[in-house]
Amino acid sequence: MQDPQALYEKVLALLDQNSVEYKLFSHKEALTYEEIESVQKESGFFGREMKCMVLKGEDFFVYVTLQGNRVNMEAIKERVGAKKVRLALPEELAEQFGAKPGCAYPFGFDARFPIYVDPQIFEEEWLLFSPVLPTKTVQAKGADLKKLFEDLENKVEEVRNFNQAALTL
Repeated sequence: MQDPQALYEKVLALLDQNSVEYKLFSHKEALTYEEIESVQKESGFFGREMKCMVLKGEDFFVYVTLQGNRVNMEAIKERVGAKKVRLALPEELAEQFGAKPGCAYPFGFDARFPIYVDPQIFEEEWLLFSPVLPTKTVQAKGADLKKLFEDLENKVEEVRNFNQAALTL
C-alpha cells in the first residue's frame, strides 16, 4: 500500500517545483462533494472542484476534469482501447494510489499510470482538489497547472471528448 503522507508531500513538492500559485487548507475530514462544500464555507477556500477519477481498463489510469461534468465512458473505452472501463475499487485506490474514495488526486502517483486531462481545467482561475489527505484541500491556479502536467514523468494527454455534451432543449 502507498503511504498517503509521502504522497501528500510529493503533491506539494510538485506544486512548489513548478511554481504553481496555490493555497493549502486544513479542515475536518471531507470525502464527498457535499462535505467539501460544507468545509469550504467554514474554511473560506473557493474555486471549481476538480474531479479526479482513477479508472481501470487493462491497467489503471487517471482522468482529470471538472466536478459536474458527466463522463462519457464509451469515449474513454475507445480511446484507451479497453473492452471495459470502471472506477477503481476502494481497496485498489488504497493499494495503488494511497487514497480513499473521494480523495483521488490529479498527479504525484506512480509514473506508470497515464493521465488524461480535460483542458477546461486550465481555463479556471482557481481549482480545488484533494492532495491525497481528506483533511486537506489545495486551491490552485488553473493556468499554472498546465506547466506542471507537462513536466510530469507520467504520459499526459489532453482530451476533449471524455465528457458528455450538455443536453440542450
